[in-house]
Amino acid sequence: MNAQLKRNRRRSVSAAALRRVEPGQALHLGRLGGELTVVEGRIWLTRDGDLGDHVVEPGQCVPLAVNDNAVIEPWQRGEGVLLRWNPRRQGLLGAVFAGPLLGLAFAMRLLAGGFAALARSAAASASRAQGCISGADSIASSGALK
Repeated sequence: MNAQLKRNRRRSVSAAALRRVEPGQALHLGRLGGELTVVEGRIWLTRDGDLGDHVVEPGQCVPLAVNDNAVIEPWQRGEGVLLRWNPRRQGLLGAVFAGPLLGLAFAMRLLAGGFAALARSAAASASRAQGCISGADSIASSGALK
């Protein structure tokens, strides 16, 4: 009976990891990493920082590292795919800090965008001010820098 229970648990875990992606859909796998296996159909796999996209055939397994930020789509138009996705488990520390760190990263991006806008504004002001100086008023044209 105990062996039967273990076998049923394995099946339920396997079934839970199976995902169907319909034609025209894309699936974002997140940044935790894990292992992706194509069960039926062919997929088109795109990852941030990877120079090329990949076509993955049925039976092939692709390990995804943390922060790979992978997106998959069915390769053939009109055909769905069946996948087995086993994401890497997040540790307790990662689970506790993930939300606040994502919020902090978002705030830093907004702040960086604000600083970039300030820098562009300062550069534009300096350019306008430089254009208003006549040749006779500048120190360099008066011979002071000889």
